Amino acid sequence: MRVPNRPILNRILAALFCALAAVSASAGGPRFVSGTGFAATGPGTILGWYGSQPSYYTDPGSLSSTVSQSQADAMVAAAAAVWNVPTASIVLAQGGNLSEHVSGANTYFDGVNIVFPPDVQSSNAVAKPVAVVYDSDGSVTDLLLGSGASQPTECRQNGVTESVDSFGPGNTINHAVIIINGRCIAALPQSLMQLQYQLTRVFGRVLGLAWSQTNDNVFTGTPTPTAQQMAFWPLMHPIDIVCGLYTYLCMTNPFTPRPDDLSALALLYPVNASNLSAGKTLSLANAVEIRMMPWFPTGQGMELVNVTVTRRLAAHTETEAWQTVSGVSGLQFQANGGNPVTGPEPAADNVGSGSPGFESFFIMGMVPVGTTDADLFLTTETINPLYTGEYALGPYQRPPIALSGPPQTFFAASALPNQVDDFIPAYITGAAATCAPRNDGSAAAPAASDPSGWWSGQLCAFGHVSWWSVPVKAGHTWTFETTAVDENGYATNYKAQTVQGVWNASDATGVLPTVAATSSAMNATVLGMTQLHVPAAAANSTMRIAVADQFGSGRPDFNYQARLLYADSVSPSTVGSGGGLITITGTGFRSGNAVTVNGVRATVQSWTSTKIVALTPSLAATGNPTGSVDIMVTDATSGGTTDIPSALTYNNTADVVKLVSAPASLETGITSSTPFAVRVYASDGVTAMPSASVKFAVTSGSATLGCGAVCTVSTDSSGLVQTTITGVAAGVIQLSATETSSGATVQDSITDIAPVRSVTIGNAPQFLPAGVSATWTITLTATQDGVTAANVPVVWSSSTLTLQSAQNITATNGTASVTVNAASVSAQANTVTGCVWTSVCATWTVTGVDPSQWQLSIAGGAGQSINYKIKLSPVVLTVSDSAGHTLIGATVNVYQAVAAWEGLCPSQGRCAAASILTASKSSAASDANGQLSITPLTVAGVPQVARVTASAGTQGFIALSLDLTP
Repeated sequence: MRVPNRPILNRILAALFCALAAVSASAGGPRFVSGTGFAATGPGTILGWYGSQPSYYTDPGSLSSTVSQSQADAMVAAAAAVWNVPTASIVLAQGGNLSEHVSGANTYFDGVNIVFPPDVQSSNAVAKPVAVVYDSDGSVTDLLLGSGASQPTECRQNGVTESVDSFGPGNTINHAVIIINGRCIAALPQSLMQLQYQLTRVFGRVLGLAWSQTNDNVFTGTPTPTAQQMAFWPLMHPIDIVCGLYTYLCMTNPFTPRPDDLSALALLYPVNASNLSAGKTLSLANAVEIRMMPWFPTGQGMELVNVTVTRRLAAHTETEAWQTVSGVSGLQFQANGGNPVTGPEPAADNVGSGSPGFESFFIMGMVPVGTTDADLFLTTETINPLYTGEYALGPYQRPPIALSGPPQTFFAASALPNQVDDFIPAYITGAAATCAPRNDGSAAAPAASDPSGWWSGQLCAFGHVSWWSVPVKAGHTWTFETTAVDENGYATNYKAQTVQGVWNASDATGVLPTVAATSSAMNATVLGMTQLHVPAAAANSTMRIAVADQFGSGRPDFNYQARLLYADSVSPSTVGSGGGLITITGTGFRSGNAVTVNGVRATVQSWTSTKIVALTPSLAATGNPTGSVDIMVTDATSGGTTDIPSALTYNNTADVVKLVSAPASLETGITSSTPFAVRVYASDGVTAMPSASVKFAVTSGSATLGCGAVCTVSTDSSGLVQTTITGVAAGVIQLSATETSSGATVQDSITDIAPVRSVTIGNAPQFLPAGVSATWTITLTATQDGVTAANVPVVWSSSTLTLQSAQNITATNGTASVTVNAASVSAQANTVTGCVWTSVCATWTVTGVDPSQWQLSIAGGAGQSINYKIKLSPVVLTVSDSAGHTLIGATVNVYQAVAAWEGLCPSQGRCAAASILTASKSSAASDANGQLSITPLTVAGVPQVARVTASAGTQGFIALSLDLTP
C-alpha cells in the first residue's frame, strides 16, 4: 500500500519496522506483552512459552468421589489436545504427575502470597512447567478466590481457575497453575463435559491467547446469529452465552478451534520453514498474513479498534456473511504511560512499548484464503464495552475506546497464500480530524480557568496534559469535575479516562499532587464524569489543576467538559432574623443547584453560571446559631459541593415597612389599576432598603395578587415593591406586606363589590331523530355590568354530547364558541352548559325524538291532475314530532307505483283493474328544514295515475294519487 510522504509517518514507520525486526512473533490476540522490565528484546514483545512442548503435570489424587485420577487425566488430555494443531508449533502433552495431592491441607496464604507445595511453585518451572491441581474438596479454589467460591452454584465462573505466574528473562512464559474445582462434578455426565470445555478455554489462556471479538452478535444476540456465524464464533470468546445449565451446549462444536483461534495460536507459535517437523504444516500454506495500522486523519494511530475479516473465496461470487478472523489495534503499545496525577506505572506492571509505531499496529497472521486466493474485507468496529478487565481482548488495562467515525471497510483483492498484505497506514474516514487543544498551559505556566466555571478541553496528542490555574479564598471548599465527551459532544465512559490533580501554585513541578487528586477515572455517578472534592486552603491561594488521561494517552477524540464549582462570596453578609435575599457569586452554577444556610435549605430564586439568588431561611429555622454561619451550594445531579465558611450573619433589628398605595375598592374579576405598594426602610425609618424581601399575602377574603396567591418579592433600589390585585368574590379583603428578615408588616382592607353578570347562548334549540348524528357550533356571550366581558374562562360541559374542548376564553367581543357533536343522539333532551365565573351559566338543548313520535305531512305537490303531456311537480313532505318541531335527518321510506289510465268506471259492474306500468322503492333523509322532496315516478307518453306512499318512524304515514289525464 502506498505510504504518504510525511516526515512524521516516515519516523513512525522507521521505528515500527526496527521494532518488528526484534520481534520473533506477533499476533492479533496475544494475552501477554513485555514491558520495560524485559531486557532480552525490550518492551512490546508478545510472550509465548519458552519451548514448543510445554508439559503439564496432573494431581495424583481423584478429582471427586465419582471421578478418579485416571478419568480426570483423560479429560485434561482431551482439553489439551484441542490446541495441538498442525499449523502451530506448540504441543501440549502430559509429562507426569505432581508429587502430592494438592488441597487446603498443604496450601496456605502467608499474608502476601498463596503458597503451594514445592513442585507446584513457579520455582519448579523447569521440571514441571504447568501444574494441574484436582481440587477435590474446593479448598484451594476457596483459598484463591474467597470463601464459598467453590460452591456448585459458582461453577460457571469458578469451575477451572488458572494463573500464569512466571515469565522468563527471554520474554517467555515459564510457569502456570491450573485448578479444577471437584465440587463442580454433579450426577449429570454433562457436568464433566462442562469442566472439559472450561479447561479447554483455560489451556488457551495459559498458552497466551487473549479473548477475541469475532461474530460478536452470537453473544449480544443482535442481529440474530446465523448457523455460520455460530460456527465461526471463536473458542476464545470473552464471555459465554447462557442457554441452560451447561454453557458448552450453547456452542456449536465446543471442542473445535475456529479460524480466529488458529490464527492467534499460529502467530504465537508459527510453523515456518525453519521449524517445520513431522505432523506440522506451514502456518501460511493456505493463509495470508495481514498487517494493519488504523490512523486518524491527523496521522496518529487509533488504538483499541477491533478489525474483522470477511472473505470472498476464489470461484465464489458472494461474500461470506460471517467474520473469519479479527485483531485489535495497538496490542503491543504501552498499556499505561502514566500521568502527572497518579504518577508512572510501577515497572512490574508495565506492559507494552511506548514507540508511536505500535500505537495502532497489529497483525492477523493466519487468515485462511484457500489454496488459490480470496478477496478480503477488513471492517473496523467498536470493542464491546463488556470486554474489559479479565475479559479484555489482549493486554489492555484501560476500558475499550468507542470507535471514532463510522465503521469502515478496507479491501484486499486476490490475497494469496503465504503472502503479507499491509494496510499501513489505514486512514479512518470520518474519524476525529483535529488535534488542537485550546491554550491549556503547562505545569510551569498553567492557563487561567474560564470565568464562568465551564469550559471544554482536549487531550491530544499522546501524553498531552491540560494545566489550569484557579484562585480560591481561604476556608472555601470546591469541586472540580471533568466529563469525557465524544466527537458529537455526548458524555461517554468510552473515550478519555480523565483524572485530576491539584497543587498549590508555589509547589514544584514534577511531583505528585499536594492538595488533592483522583486515583481513577469515572468515579462519579454521572456518565463520563470524574469528580474531585478539594479541601479548603488555609490562606487565599492560587491552585494548579492538571487534567490527564489515566493511562497517559491522548488523541483527537479525547475531549472533555470541565466544570469548577466554586462559591466565592455572599451579598449581603447580614440579614434580619426572618431571613432575606442573598446573592452568591462564584463559578460553575447551573439549574438545580441547592443552597443551604447552616445546613438548612434556602429557596433559590434565580441563577446564572456565576450568580445564585436565594431566599435564606429564618434565624429560628437555622437553629438560632450565634455568630456567622456557613453557606453551601450543592449540585444534586453530580454531588458536587462548595462551601463558604462564616458567610452570613443574622441580626434582630427590625426594618420599617410603610404603605405607599392601595386601591380604594375592587370589583370581582377586575384587576385594580392602582397597585398595592410598600417601601422598606432601615430601622431609622429614613434609609431605603434595596433587595429586601417582602412577602405579600391575602390574609382574609378572596383575591389574587399579580405575583401569586402568596409571594415574596425583592425591593428595588429605592426600597419599593408592589403587586396588582384582582378581586375574586364580593366582601372585605385583608392584605399584608411583611419584610421577611425582621417581620415588620403593614396591612390594608379593601372592599370587593359584586358585579352584574349574565351569560346567553344565541343558538336555537335543535330537534333530531333519535339515533342520528350531527355537529353544531354554538356561541356564548358573557357580559359584566352591561359590557361584554373579554378574556374570561368559559367551562363547557355535557353528559351526553361530545364537546371539542372543555374550556376556552371569551374573545374581545365577549363571545366563546364550542363545537358540539351528537353521535347517534339518544331519545331525550341532551344539553350543553357553558359557565363563566364558575356559576353564571347558560344551556343549549338538542332533543332526540323517538320514532314513535315522528309524523309526516304534505307541504306541497298534492292533488295534482294534469294532462299527461305536462310534467308533475315534486311532492314535498315534512317530518316533525308530535309538537310540530321539524326533524332533521329523519329517514323516510318512499314507495311509488304508476297505474295505467282506465278512465271512468261503468255505470254498472266493477271498475276495470288498472295495470301497473312501473314501480320503485327508495328512502331518503329529511333536510335542514325537516323536509323531503319526492319526484313523482311517471311513464312517458301515456295517461296514467302516479301513486306515492311514504312512512317515517312507526307512526308517520301518508299516501296520495296524482292524475295524468288523456
